[in-house]
Amino acid sequence: MMSGCPPRRRLSSGAPCMPASKTRASRRHRLLGRCNPTRIRRLRRIRCGSRRVRIACGHQRNHSTAPPTARGPPWPIKAETLCTATVARLNGDRLLRRRSRLFFHESECGPRVFRVRLRSPPGGEVADVLAASSATLTRVVRGRPYSRTGRENPHHHRCTHETNGDPMLLKTLYVRFYKSFNYDYLRKSDPSAVPDPWDILDDSLFYPFVRIPMEKQVTTVVGANESGKSQLLSAIKCLLTGRGIERRDFCRYSDFFSVGKEMANPEFGAEFGDLADEDAHAIRSLIGLDADTEVKSFWLFRFNKRTVIYVTGGDGDLIEKTVTAKMLEKVTLPTFFEIDAQVPLPDSVPIDYLIAPKSSKTPRPRSRVLGFVESLIENPDWFKSTETVAKAASSLTGAYPTYESGRDDEFLISRLELAEKLLLGVAGIDKSAFEELREAVKTSEGYANGLVDKMNERLADALNFPKWWSQDSDFSLYLTLRDFDLVFTVRDRTGSDYSFSERSGGMSYFLSYFVQYLSHKPTGGQETLLMDEPDAYLSMLGQQDLLAIFSDFAAPADPDKAPVQIVYVTHSPFLIDKNHGERIRVLEKGDGDEGTRVVSNAARNHYEPLRSAFGAFVAETTFIGNCNLMLEGQADQVLLAGLSSLARRLGSKDDTLDLNTLSLVPAGSAEHIPYMVYLARGRDVDTPAIAVLLDSDTEGQNIAAELKKGYRDRRLIDDNFIISIGELDTSALTLSTDTLQETEDLIPAEVAVLAIKRFAEEVLSADDAATLAANLRRIEPNPGQKLFKAAEAAAKAASPHADRPLRLDKVGFARAILEAVENDASDELRTRTLNNFAVLFRRLDKAQRDAMRKNNRDRTSKILNRLRKNFIKDHPKAVTRRDVEEFLDTIVAQLIDTSPEAETVRDAVRRVRADFDLHEEPHTLVDDYDGLVTRLEALVYEPVRQVQDASA
Repeated sequence: MMSGCPPRRRLSSGAPCMPASKTRASRRHRLLGRCNPTRIRRLRRIRCGSRRVRIACGHQRNHSTAPPTARGPPWPIKAETLCTATVARLNGDRLLRRRSRLFFHESECGPRVFRVRLRSPPGGEVADVLAASSATLTRVVRGRPYSRTGRENPHHHRCTHETNGDPMLLKTLYVRFYKSFNYDYLRKSDPSAVPDPWDILDDSLFYPFVRIPMEKQVTTVVGANESGKSQLLSAIKCLLTGRGIERRDFCRYSDFFSVGKEMANPEFGAEFGDLADEDAHAIRSLIGLDADTEVKSFWLFRFNKRTVIYVTGGDGDLIEKTVTAKMLEKVTLPTFFEIDAQVPLPDSVPIDYLIAPKSSKTPRPRSRVLGFVESLIENPDWFKSTETVAKAASSLTGAYPTYESGRDDEFLISRLELAEKLLLGVAGIDKSAFEELREAVKTSEGYANGLVDKMNERLADALNFPKWWSQDSDFSLYLTLRDFDLVFTVRDRTGSDYSFSERSGGMSYFLSYFVQYLSHKPTGGQETLLMDEPDAYLSMLGQQDLLAIFSDFAAPADPDKAPVQIVYVTHSPFLIDKNHGERIRVLEKGDGDEGTRVVSNAARNHYEPLRSAFGAFVAETTFIGNCNLMLEGQADQVLLAGLSSLARRLGSKDDTLDLNTLSLVPAGSAEHIPYMVYLARGRDVDTPAIAVLLDSDTEGQNIAAELKKGYRDRRLIDDNFIISIGELDTSALTLSTDTLQETEDLIPAEVAVLAIKRFAEEVLSADDAATLAANLRRIEPNPGQKLFKAAEAAAKAASPHADRPLRLDKVGFARAILEAVENDASDELRTRTLNNFAVLFRRLDKAQRDAMRKNNRDRTSKILNRLRKNFIKDHPKAVTRRDVEEFLDTIVAQLIDTSPEAETVRDAVRRVRADFDLHEEPHTLVDDYDGLVTRLEALVYEPVRQVQDASA
């Protein structure tokens, strides 16, 4: 016991209790004694400010993270200490809305579990919530506990918020009779379809819901115009809240649409999974199930006139329960929030707007205010006398930038509110600082600028924006004081400053999306982020950066952030994560009353359904990627993309391909590759990085020789970036063939057998496929034979009809391999396959990095050479030291990385500055002009020379 603490009496268990003098104090200061290990023994209700919480204390044995030797009896925790540790420093309404477990795991604290539920919504600070792995949601509460003496309570320990299982997730969305979603017409027309209970109308009519599976992290919704993409987001809102379900949204071409007495509402449903113990207990209580009945998921449907929950009972049958809104409150459903893709950050924000009470905020654009001031300056005659003022009254009122309700003003309000969230919420600048700034503008310009500098420091720390904006690693956003306005200014790698209006609109929109997310206050439960067409205002690179932000939202690397389930709609092929084709949901609108359906095989069919959703998808994106890998055929593309994505989904720590930075470009055959390389690198000044993967058969070797020789007498690609599959280290591979000639040879023969069976099931009748599977035994390639050729022969020999043998299509076989590896292969066989491809991925990844580095180096040399030529042209005979200094600053601004080549150029620039004394007498002419020209020419070629010296 720490010195200075009052004497404590002890419970029968031996644990210290509260001071003897306080044994009859109010409930607020009672101690929670040791509880029965198997049940809750005591319940206390306490207050912390305006917060009322219910605390139940329970003891769980063998649940501590402390070593067994350190586990002692549970330490009693003061009620106010627990309350403060879990509520006072947090927004308790957001963290502890439902029954939660707070587990004190310090060794001296012992194994102890508290259940806390907020009784009424409080105000307060934003929760400091830590969200860790997908397996366990962990939130760590920090802060000093409340103490009546003002000192830190010595018994306060860090506590962790845990649930058994992940937060409740939306697994499947069901929609029926809502706008363009009528019903699942394909399932209705299938005679073998088995109706679910919710698919039946009036006890007999089968009208199945349209089902949209949701990914645990990110779901990407694509489709043609009017296919129902945005309506899907609205359906999620209606489902989760029960609000906004209107008769006017009933599907107009449904057979049930009418104007009679029986007008109906659209219907929505969902399957929710990954339930925590508290959620499962609430569902069991609602349905009336036994406590030992396992509940892993449940279905919620909002029908026309009732709300129903379905749960799988102990016998496997679905149990149905109609619930009221009051009953449903016992279940904590996921919540949603939106990022408005139509609202950018404003160019500026008035200081008065930031400090005004919410009820009296008046948006006046800076341009209007400046226009009004300008009109006053230009018309001094208005103010010569009272009479002239009266005559100019109409002109004055017309020039005054009054607030008029209208769409433009509402849009401005949204933009200014976003700026307020950025400065006060995200950056954490106190409102009093802006009040101080407003006064300083009137009296002390230096003090005002100092305040703005401190604000910019807070802004930079809060945003860390260069991490997310890949287009410029030196980009920064800061505030500039302009009279009584704060103007948002950006600075790029050239050191130049711009307002938003001077840059492309994509910058302000990208910042807007980022700020909207950062300013969102988590609820503490599972949340779903909805976003409609964020690609509308972003460039291709901006969309790629947004993908990286989505990835961090869904699976944050920072343990302080809670993961968010994301659903977004896009028209752009650049906003698709090619590493995760399983996330794509393609919506397609049928004819007549068919309505919108989900294309179930979008990611499997080589993105074929995306072509109709996006147009010429492949043609538009062939040479857009940071680096392009030329392949002989589509089968190579399917295998590389599919197995890389599978390895990522399985959490492989080995090498994979980043398909967002590497475009796989099938040429159709090896003979077309030289021309494809020419299209990419032989025509334009700025060319993309290229690598080539070829088979090691005779044709592949001939094409490799042609590329090394040059196409149309031009060397378009370095030899290092021409990769033959046979170059791989076979000692690191487990092959079924004696030689490595093509990509398929990396597939084990056992996987090929499974793939042939899969392929047969797809193209043959069920009986013929079964016969082939029975006939097919093993694949044993002959010496020098490719695996695919051996598989073709095996499929032909096992065919049920000799006159109609199974013809193995290479692309179809590749797709079947992916299915077999993921679903049919044993763990050992799957690992062997992925390990083989990891060797190839490692080689391709190195080629990609080297090709991109060389491409950047070549591009830098071209830019520097162009700048040098223009500089010499502008100064043909003499030049001042100041002009040379400015030119060198421009050179350095082009070096956007820290590569050895870039550092070599920077060193050369420093030597030129020192050798020619550029820092002295800037307006005098350089003494040795010819020597300067020679040094500048050498400087331009430093990147190339540095690489050559390194390889010599």
